[in-house]
Amino acid sequence: MKQTLKVIQNTIEIGLSKPVKFLHMTDTHLTRDDPTGWRDGAFDLYPGGCEELFAQAVDYAVKNKLTILHTGDLIDFFSKGNFDYIDNEWNKLDYIYAVGNHDFCHFLGEAKEDYEYKWEMMKVIAPHFKHNLYFYSRMLGEVNIVTLDNSYYLMTEGQLEALKAEVAKGYPIILAMHVPIFTESIFEYYKSLPNATATHVVAAPQELLDTFPEDRRLQQTPDKATLDFIEYIKNEPLIKALITGHKHMNFFDMLSPTLPQYVTTGTHYGEVREFTVV
Repeated sequence: MKQTLKVIQNTIEIGLSKPVKFLHMTDTHLTRDDPTGWRDGAFDLYPGGCEELFAQAVDYAVKNKLTILHTGDLIDFFSKGNFDYIDNEWNKLDYIYAVGNHDFCHFLGEAKEDYEYKWEMMKVIAPHFKHNLYFYSRMLGEVNIVTLDNSYYLMTEGQLEALKAEVAKGYPIILAMHVPIFTESIFEYYKSLPNATATHVVAAPQELLDTFPEDRRLQQTPDKATLDFIEYIKNEPLIKALITGHKHMNFFDMLSPTLPQYVTTGTHYGEVREFTVV
């Protein structure tokens, strides 16, 4: 039975003179091995449906003339087929991209996910995308869309300084990244899901980290730069929303009284969000 794409509608009210629309896609997990074929992937929830649902999402964006904001894991692993798709099809589209953890591996778990490994993998993946994967900004109408790489649960001093430079331009900012930031409610919701072992979010509190398996605790422990980054965005009035993926679930929460966080489950599950900013 063919699965049909679900488009979730959300409105962000920030006082624009003219509305801005874009389509949020995330966690596609394409599994092409060669230019014509693909194999079953761990995140292909509908057998044979992962690419079909993604194709429906792309078609929706094109027909409605929407910029695609994709927050990572477009591919499930490095392969010639996946790279050929990015080079020959994805790069024809109007997109803004925030890189995910699967975008950095031949297969997940092949090595310790640290900065040394990531930057070696960055040399492989970065040439296939149209813009910078570490940090990027682009105006859509009166809104500044800013993306950055937090795929290994950390943000850097350099990214914070780059974000401050974007804030100095004076435009309202929508921030996008792969991994969500911890809140109590997102953790409580995640605990209710099957097979939940760690939060898989940025900046979980230490008392929670101490309950994780050791590898997850070390991976997800925030450093000072990450905590400084979070404190800054929670208190900067020009940052109007945070949009993320990674957790394969739909969720909405407030990071601060003024900063909403949207988490989208992903095109592998057949769902996207259409945002209208007014």
